[in-house]
Amino acid sequence: MYTAADIQMVDKHIAQGERHIVQQEELISRLRSRGLPTDQAEELLAEFEATLHEHRSHRTLMLSSMGEA
Repeated sequence: MYTAADIQMVDKHIAQGERHIVQQEELISRLRSRGLPTDQAEELLAEFEATLHEHRSHRTLMLSSMGEA
């Protein structure tokens, strides 16, 4: 069984992931504006997005198991 603290932790991870994505998108934009390669930055962005999706899915499962979904 999950606790409110568990939900708070995953919410924190989600918020942190959202911030990472925004920062990475800004970095990609700066690199493009300077004509620099963005391949690695875009790959990292995709990893951030996949991780965020996993956190959100986990939160849904957690809430579901608590009867709150």
